[in-house]
Amino acid sequence: MSRDGVKIALFLSLAFNMAVIGAFVYGLLADGGAIGRLGAPHENGPRGPFNGRSLRLAREIGVPHERAMHFSRAMADSSDGMRDLRESLQRARADLAALLGAGEPDEKAIMAKVDEISTIQGQLEKKLIRRVLGASSTLRPEERERFMRMIRMRCGGCDSVVPGCPAGAGMESEVVR
Repeated sequence: MSRDGVKIALFLSLAFNMAVIGAFVYGLLADGGAIGRLGAPHENGPRGPFNGRSLRLAREIGVPHERAMHFSRAMADSSDGMRDLRESLQRARADLAALLGAGEPDEKAIMAKVDEISTIQGQLEKKLIRRVLGASSTLRPEERERFMRMIRMRCGGCDSVVPGCPAGAGMESEVVR
């Protein structure tokens, strides 16, 4: 494969990886239209001490109110720094695009930028996994199973080789069954 082919393959691979991570984050945290889907906002909503989205997520997976705050706290405690990482990743990708678009691309600089992007992606992935592990440790086995099913469905894993994906994955009604 030519150098240009390798560069294009690396860039597309990075873009695909970020799309998967973005879908995962969006699925867990997105608020757009979530009120109708996940129920009415809690009195300690987004302006309260804990993230209203996490409370709605807890209700969606069937966590009783008395433990929903603990789940929400675990989700909030593990999210520190994720915004900064996403911004760093966005800047690094813009830099990579500029390097690739140069009249005479500097392969060494491009590959260094690819390494930087990979490092940031790895850091972001670790933070996401810490969030999932921290939050899932507050759940009972049946709640954890629903939470993990939701993650598999929302991150697109059901279209790949993730075991245990239910039929009709991706449909909101599957999560609460």
